[in-house]
Amino acid sequence: MKRTTAIIMVGMFVLVSCGSAVIGEDDDPVGSNRAPNAPVLIEEKSDWEAENYTFVFYSEDPDGDEVYYDIVWKTVGETKIISCSPDDPTVPWLGPFESSEEVEQTHEFQKIGKYELTIRAKDTHNSIGPATTITITYKSSLSLFPILSKLMDKYPGIFNILAKIL
Repeated sequence: MKRTTAIIMVGMFVLVSCGSAVIGEDDDPVGSNRAPNAPVLIEEKSDWEAENYTFVFYSEDPDGDEVYYDIVWKTVGETKIISCSPDDPTVPWLGPFESSEEVEQTHEFQKIGKYELTIRAKDTHNSIGPATTITITYKSSLSLFPILSKLMDKYPGIFNILAKIL
């Protein structure tokens, strides 16, 4: 009994930032459905000239259920979340997808900086699995030039203005 409670508490702790999990539905006895595994990021493609970041990921559901994804972008060092599907009714969970089906998404950067990308998966029974988070540094196409890159690191605000002009 203690072990089950600890697992549930850990799961709730992980999910506090963007919603909560449903452990069991009325027609699903508690504990009979297993949540999807943490999403696996398998490919990243950056097109800094187009200011795009494309990523491919998947999640496997141990029960073979279809999965939905919540994709959250957050600026590192700030508390502002750029998008969070469960808290914004206008941005639904992405899906459904087959368990282990590869999904490709593209994010367009609005300004230079460090970002955290967090992806969560939930199954058709609304059981939410653990999140996967990575950090991405976007420096714009100006970073292709070493001198500009050093200046950009020292004075990032100036290059936000230059990036809009160019």
